[in-house]
Amino acid sequence: MPAVHTHPAGTPTWYDLTTTAPEDTKAFYTALFGWAFEDYGPALGHYHRARKDGQEVAGLVPASPDMPGMPSAWTVYFSSDDAQADAGHIRERGGSVMVEPMQVMELGHMMVAADPTGAVFGMWQPLDFHGFTVADEHGAPTWQEIVTRDSGQALDFYTGLLNLQSEQVPGDVTYHMLQRSGANVAGIMQMDDAHWPASIPAHWMPYFAVSDVHATVQLVPASGGTVSVPPFETPYGTIAVLIDPGGAVFSVVQLPA
Repeated sequence: MPAVHTHPAGTPTWYDLTTTAPEDTKAFYTALFGWAFEDYGPALGHYHRARKDGQEVAGLVPASPDMPGMPSAWTVYFSSDDAQADAGHIRERGGSVMVEPMQVMELGHMMVAADPTGAVFGMWQPLDFHGFTVADEHGAPTWQEIVTRDSGQALDFYTGLLNLQSEQVPGDVTYHMLQRSGANVAGIMQMDDAHWPASIPAHWMPYFAVSDVHATVQLVPASGGTVSVPPFETPYGTIAVLIDPGGAVFSVVQLPA
């Protein structure tokens, strides 16, 4: 497996899932990806760390009963050298801080924010915990992109906040690659009215690699999930969009050989 040893500031470091159906959802991701979960107990709201073959891949937390109506959703976190300073930068750039920076035991400092277009994301300043330790293999993180109706505003926000560069991808869809030292780290996709219903808000989409996208999709209905978009071909691999039993949306991709 491609091991991941570091997450430089401004690059994706972790995904976690807030879910209204934790038990069904754990069984779902175990069936699809082979994940094993460790419950951190009531002190951390029963936060779970998911591992694939012993490697860190993602987190899961039951939705809080103090926030009824909160939907199930994945959050993409970016690495930070100073979460407190980044909270100020987010506000300066037109975003909002939803969860103020706080220390999580000796693991690190986390915060949750929304960009000026409304997409929710997180920042993680590591102490003992540095994020996912494997990528681009079955059941592991592989890509992330924001889907928004104002890609220009999102581009200005994230390049400034995360100190990234960008490159527009040729094609019919407006898409920008966010880059660090020439390497692609995330994408920005422009929603249009023809393909995206007005009810869909701006959001970050996590992608997990799979060894066989068609075989993975076949597991979804029996595991309690839904296939939102069946497999389709792209220059970057075969992609499908799925919904887990709690209603959280994510993508899987079979990368090119």
